[in-house]
Amino acid sequence: MSFSDPWVYIVLLGLAALVYALFIPERKAAAKTGANHELEATLEQYMSDIEQENSELIDLVSQMKQDFVSKQLAQQEQIIELRQRVIEVELASREQTSAAGGNSTSASALDEVELDHVQKTLDVVVSEAALSELSDAVIQTAAALTVAEEIVQDSAESIIEPEQGPQVPELVRDRYPQLFELYSSGKSIDSITKTLGIPRGEVQLILQLAKREESR
Repeated sequence: MSFSDPWVYIVLLGLAALVYALFIPERKAAAKTGANHELEATLEQYMSDIEQENSELIDLVSQMKQDFVSKQLAQQEQIIELRQRVIEVELASREQTSAAGGNSTSASALDEVELDHVQKTLDVVVSEAALSELSDAVIQTAAALTVAEEIVQDSAESIIEPEQGPQVPELVRDRYPQLFELYSSGKSIDSITKTLGIPRGEVQLILQLAKREESR
């Protein structure tokens, strides 16, 4: 066998092509594994941010409930104090009526009517105030819970299993054109977060998904 024979070169080229063909899948697999690890890290960070936001919302709702209970207790104390004053006024009026003598009957009746009117007015004012406080608290609590539900829903929709890849009907770039326009212009992730009002973890996740799409 001589290296000058043409078939020797053909065999060598075939072996080189075979080795190269075997090497390419390994490189692609390594690159894909690295991309998966990077995506997993981004997902973990995103879920950590979501968990922190949910925890802050829970603390906010708990604080609102505590404030509402405190206001209710303070209001009840005011009601007790006002009613005590009404009773004191009523007792003082009766004592004065008893000491006045002959014309006390009409004065006593007038005082009772007036006190009854004051008591009813007090009850109405207190009831309206209580309803107003309750309505405000319910509205604030409902708003906080709505925000919490939206964040949890967005989190569930954004979670993508790394093994399956992003389950989206179109490219990520097509879904977030403004985000990628800002990113292409050199804006930082923090700047994009402030401009678009999107959580930092979500911005990072979107960018990672786009990179993974481009590497396919």
